[in-house]
Amino acid sequence: MKRALAVLLLVPLVASAQTLHPRKIFISVDMEGITGVVQPAQLGPDGFEYQRAREWMTGEVNAAIQGVRDAGPAEIVICDSHGNGQSLLIDKLPEDVRVVRGFPRPLEMMQGVDESFAAALFIGYHASEWTADAVRGHTISSARLLGVRLNGMEVSEGIYNAALAGQFGVPVAFVSGDRLAVAQLQKAVPAAEGAIVKEPYGYHSALTVTPARGQALIRDGVKRAMAKLGSLQPYRVQTPVDLEVGFKLTLDAERAAYVPGLTRSDAHSVRGTFPDMIQITKLLQVIANLERP
Repeated sequence: MKRALAVLLLVPLVASAQTLHPRKIFISVDMEGITGVVQPAQLGPDGFEYQRAREWMTGEVNAAIQGVRDAGPAEIVICDSHGNGQSLLIDKLPEDVRVVRGFPRPLEMMQGVDESFAAALFIGYHASEWTADAVRGHTISSARLLGVRLNGMEVSEGIYNAALAGQFGVPVAFVSGDRLAVAQLQKAVPAAEGAIVKEPYGYHSALTVTPARGQALIRDGVKRAMAKLGSLQPYRVQTPVDLEVGFKLTLDAERAAYVPGLTRSDAHSVRGTFPDMIQITKLLQVIANLERP
């Protein structure tokens, strides 16, 4: 009888502790992989459909939040990671989430992540520069870079950010975008759930679902991902990390080679070895934003 009473008294305490300390989920959101987005006219403030794309982007983040919370209470941090870092309509998000906005920032698309998060979710992601037919494929900078390699492997922003999250012990649980973006991330992180919201035809074209359908796919995919928490493993790269960066302009590669720790590997590329992903992330922000000659 005393044991039964002790168990009954313990249950509310456990529930209370879970309420006070809900799991933490990190959401990094880009725009090129959002449902319906295929053209520059949707990707920047001067585009005729940019405001609509902001609505679609915000809708997909809200769908991901719903998928998380359908599985239980959660503390959520959202990293607005497209363009100027101010694309989300933050007044359309739940009042209890927190949002990282603006650039520059030390961890770029993953600013705000730390060891306290249970998982990271990638919304609206795209494939890498060298992925044929990917919608708006690039890594870090579509205007300046030809690509990024970590330990000899070409990486998308999804794989790169998974490695950055992995340094903090945070696994990637979910990714949405076009079919190639999802496949590329899942090749590196097979346990991650995915939502394919468009079939790519090329750099500026795709067969897309509607925003409502895309949001439903994301909500359901995130719910599946939440069921895997506890079994997911972080994606880690071997350290020190061998970095190679390709530039579209040879002059940018020439100037980047002036940075201590970087040397020219060919006309368009520089390389160097660095202790971890944090240092590489800070470095990439500098050399990818060199003033134009």
